[in-house]
Amino acid sequence: MRFKTIFVRCFLLSLALLSVGCAELKRLREDNLAMSQRIEGLQSERDSLSSRYAMSEREKARLMAEREKMENERRSLEERLKGTGASVSIKGGNISVTLPSSIFFNSGKTTLKDTAKNSLRQVCRVVNTDFPANMIRIEGHTDTDPINRTKELFKSNWELSAMRAANVLHFLIDDCHLDPKRLYIAGFGEFEPVASNNTSAGKQQNRRVEIVVMTNR
Repeated sequence: MRFKTIFVRCFLLSLALLSVGCAELKRLREDNLAMSQRIEGLQSERDSLSSRYAMSEREKARLMAEREKMENERRSLEERLKGTGASVSIKGGNISVTLPSSIFFNSGKTTLKDTAKNSLRQVCRVVNTDFPANMIRIEGHTDTDPINRTKELFKSNWELSAMRAANVLHFLIDDCHLDPKRLYIAGFGEFEPVASNNTSAGKQQNRRVEIVVMTNR
């Protein structure tokens, strides 16, 4: 009887140990599966990051090449426009030819000076040669001085700036024969200054017309 009792106890203990061992083995397998899935996830994330980094480097190289190309275009334009009074800059990814209002208009006026027309013709020829199909925005800008002498004609600097831009547009169409479908105007008044309006020199810089070639499309 005693031997039988001992045998039963040993048998039950073996079952208990086996049960514990199976549970532990199951847990180890589950942990191993979770670890494998985690490793696969990390590898996938690494591959994704590597791919995005490669794309980022390619995009960076592309943008740098485009920037260099645009800067070369800007320098070329500026060189060929020497003597016209125009300056050339890059504005929002576009090429902008800036014409001081003092060269093209009398104070508070919108009629183009005769002496300015040759300069504008040269600007037109160069821009049309380099960018024969691009859209062109003609912007008018003023300083912050209120309109006094011609206030019966212009309610604000918005109207003055827009009319100056419109007169440049008509000259480009009528005299330079640009396609009117490529042109449009914008009057900004005093709200896009490039210098301080607290000085005469700053105001003079702010009074301008910009011919913006839309290359960022």
